[in-house]
Amino acid sequence: MKPNPSPPNDQPSAGPPRGLLVRFWISEPAVITLIFISTLVLFLYEFPALREQTGGVLLWIDYACVVYFLIEAILKIRVMTFQKYWASHLNKFDFFIVLFSLPVLLLPVVDSRAFSVFLVLRLGRLIRFFRVLRFIPNIEHLLAGVKRSLRASVGVFVILFILNLAFAMGATMLFGEIAPKDFGDPLIATYTLFKVFTVEGWFEIPDRLAESGVSDHLILLLRFYFIIAVMIGGILGLSLANAIFVDEMTADNTYKVEGMVQDLQQKLGELHTMLQQEQHVAWEQIRSELHQVRRAVEEMRRQG
Repeated sequence: MKPNPSPPNDQPSAGPPRGLLVRFWISEPAVITLIFISTLVLFLYEFPALREQTGGVLLWIDYACVVYFLIEAILKIRVMTFQKYWASHLNKFDFFIVLFSLPVLLLPVVDSRAFSVFLVLRLGRLIRFFRVLRFIPNIEHLLAGVKRSLRASVGVFVILFILNLAFAMGATMLFGEIAPKDFGDPLIATYTLFKVFTVEGWFEIPDRLAESGVSDHLILLLRFYFIIAVMIGGILGLSLANAIFVDEMTADNTYKVEGMVQDLQQKLGELHTMLQQEQHVAWEQIRSELHQVRRAVEEMRRQG
């Protein structure tokens, strides 16, 4: 006789606890808790007094949060497989946030006096705050609307950029000598006209130049030039961009209504076709019955 296989209970029982630990590690409550802890630590760390009083405690807590998020991403990929993990836009979003947060792991070995490197590390710490967006209700629907709106607004942004550049070149030619700080070269003029397009303080430059003693004719020309720029770029251009953006953001509901209307029209068309067919069949039956009645009447007349 063959020996009986050893019962399953003889196997190591480390599997279920390990699986339970993994599920807890990647669970939403745990992730949300660590996100808020990381954000709170980041907020407190920017207070110099608290940073000095706590020593390196806040830095090490932040370091531990980064390690946690890295392990969480690895565990999710192992549990879900990489294809299923990567199929979700939210998982992609989390993955890139974790990726940009990895420079924080260099803090214990990198001298913070290396200023440019330290700025990159701080940016990596800041970007983790955006992981909280994952838990906003209907975030995928919202992100899809933003993506669709940006794609639809590209043409308007290109037109605004060309208008900004054209107005900047004209301002450099007309007013570059009298106001070099504002229109000295095309780059400076582009920034100045961009501020004009935002309709914020667009009148300050003409008023300041008028007070500095510039001739009235040039001030009048500059004011007229700025009014045209505000009307075309600021009011019409930005209003058009906002209208397109908002329209595309709410397009999902419009598409649903349009789809429902199309389905209703299709069903009405099918119903109309069916009624016409039934009406045609009914008329054919009536004609057939009338023909039979006529034949019966004629037959009765011949017999009578």
